[in-house]
Amino acid sequence: MKLFCISLLVLVALVECKHTFMGTNVLRPQLYHAIITHHALVFRKRVENLSYTIPNLAGNAGRTIQGILAWDLTNTDASANVTQGGIGYNYVNLRMKSSRGEDLKFEVFIYA
Repeated sequence: MKLFCISLLVLVALVECKHTFMGTNVLRPQLYHAIITHHALVFRKRVENLSYTIPNLAGNAGRTIQGILAWDLTNTDASANVTQGGIGYNYVNLRMKSSRGEDLKFEVFIYA
């Protein structure tokens, strides 16, 4: 059992990627889900922006974003940052950046 725990910790330490978790998704309705993919640029980092605004519908009046999850599917040093809006706003601008020379692939969830 002790060997299993040590092996698990080593495995977790070796897989270092930068997922973005903000807010909560517990008992929250999912507003948006997408898998964002872009091909790699040779010797460069790929930077892409995702903008999302809660639609102005009768059921969405006064609703704000409560949770954001940007999951790095490439398991590299890719990162995702909120540059505008986010938790407590009705819009979000998410900036995703890949590792140098790697594909950009994120799975994005937004909850209200």
